[in-house]
Parts: sequence; structure tokens; C-alpha cells
Amino acid sequence: MTAVTLRQLQFFLAVAESGSVSAAARRCHVSPGGISLAVTHLESTLGVPLTVRRKSKGAVLTPTGRWVAQRARALLADAEELESGARRLQEDLFGPLRIGCFTTLSPALMPSIVEHFATHHPAVDIDIVEESSVELSRMLRAGEIDACLAYALHLQGDIDRHRIAPVRLQVLLAPTHPLARKEEISLVDLADEPAALLSLQPAQDLVETVLRGAGFEPTITWRSRNAETVRSLVGRGLAYSIMMTRPPDDRTYEGLPLAYRRIADDLPDNALVLGCPRGVPPSGKITALIDYCRSEFGDESSPPGNGGTAIRHVRGHGG
Repeated sequence: MTAVTLRQLQFFLAVAESGSVSAAARRCHVSPGGISLAVTHLESTLGVPLTVRRKSKGAVLTPTGRWVAQRARALLADAEELESGARRLQEDLFGPLRIGCFTTLSPALMPSIVEHFATHHPAVDIDIVEESSVELSRMLRAGEIDACLAYALHLQGDIDRHRIAPVRLQVLLAPTHPLARKEEISLVDLADEPAALLSLQPAQDLVETVLRGAGFEPTITWRSRNAETVRSLVGRGLAYSIMMTRPPDDRTYEGLPLAYRRIADDLPDNALVLGCPRGVPPSGKITALIDYCRSEFGDESSPPGNGGTAIRHVRGHGG
């Protein structure tokens, strides 16, 4: 069966309410032939006569036509409500906002975002999705999330990246480690040291590529998907790590101190970004999210690599 269209229902209802094809044509700003053809197609699709049309005597509805007119009026009202509601969701600070966040970033970023929207835009309903950057990239392209906070180099595929703040990898050590006495460490100094690295992709591959780029094969003794597990291994003096994330407190869950040191080597430019589907104009909610993140976490006056704060709530060039 050929699908009934909203335009057919609109033209039929115009005939029903105006009493003639010519009056409906004037009302809808189309030709009488267009109105007549649409009604004929609607009758053919439904398989029932809806009107009795007599030349120069207008059109009257059949009993079935009166029932269809009533249903058409309700369907067109629902379609108009759907259109206006969708427009409101796109333009206004209202309705659902599903934000993905890289797992190591989420504790530092999402509570502040949720509080800001709850206070200033309470009609926005935020849903938090914490995943690896690979999964966030997939979900964004599939339309399963509205936006995601991640590192620029981690996102994959056709994604628009709205820059929030510069970030830079750092070496993480126990304060008692001999290298911790340096303010800046060359990666080659780590060649003979055991490493504990985050096993989330693509962060794992990016860090290992940086280490191999320094001219040695890293000795990776431990891996974990949990950043706090990696930090705890480092805090016990068992290994070093390379991380972007730096929580406000330089202590592990066990209360052991940690030392973050700048990497002396040249590193690929990176940034905390808000990823959005490629080519989709930002809604009012997304624009508000970008503005808040730049205001709260951004620090463009502190260029990458100078050891200053790139993200206010994540000290050092971390995220």
C-alpha cells in the first residue's frame, strides 16, 4: 500500500472544511488540479470514497470521509506539535542532553557540568555516558550521544572537535624515584624503567607510540583500565606511567604521594575537546555546553607545555 502523506491529509481537510476543491486550492495556495489529485490518491490509498464532488456544486463528505477528516485533523495537529517540539529541543535549553565523557576525565569534568546545568538550565536533562574514546567515537557517529568530552587525538572518524583547552602528556613517578628530582624528564631516561600504563584505547597505543618514538621499546610490566590502579602502582614505587589525567590531589587512593613531571621531548599537539557529529549545527544546549566548558576548564593564556594549568580542575596539562 502506498503510504498516506501529510500533504494529502492537509489538502483533503482543506476540502472538507471549505466545502469545495476551488476554495481549498485558494486556501492552500495550489492549483485545483493539485488538490483534486491529492484527494483522489488518498481515496485510492485508503480504498474508500471520502468525498462526493460535483462540478459547480462543491464537495461533500461521505460518512467515511467525515471519520477520516476527524482523524486527519488530529494527525496534523500531532505533526505540528512534533515539529515545534523538535525545533524547541534544537534551539532552546530544554529536553535531553546525552554527554559522553572519556572515563579518566569524567570525575574532574562532569560533576561541574551537571551542577551548572542544574542551576542555570534546569529544563535540560543530562545523561552521562562514560566510555573509552573508541566507543565514544562510535556512539557519536551512530547518533547515540549528543556530544562527548575527550582528547582530540583520541577521537576517530568524522567528528567536529570544539577545542576547550590545551593538554600535554606527563611522566608520573613516586617522589622517591631518582628521576623525580628533575623538573623535566627526557623519555629516553625511562628506557630501563618498568612502566604501568592505562589500557584504554586509543590512549594505550598513543602513549606507546610516543615512547617508541624516543628510540626504545618500553618495558610495560602492568596495564589497567582504571587510572587510579595505575596511579597506585606508581605511588608504591613499582613503575612510572605516562598520563594526561591529573586529579587535583597528587595522592593515590592509599594516600601515597605522586610526582608529575613535564616531558622534555616534542609531543604531538593535543587538546581537550567537545566532539560533535560532523556537519550538524550545534543546538542551543550544545552551544551552552561548549561555552561553559571553555569558561570553566579552558585557559588559552597558558600554552601547552609551559607547566601551567590548562584545565583549572585538572592541574598540569592534563584532562
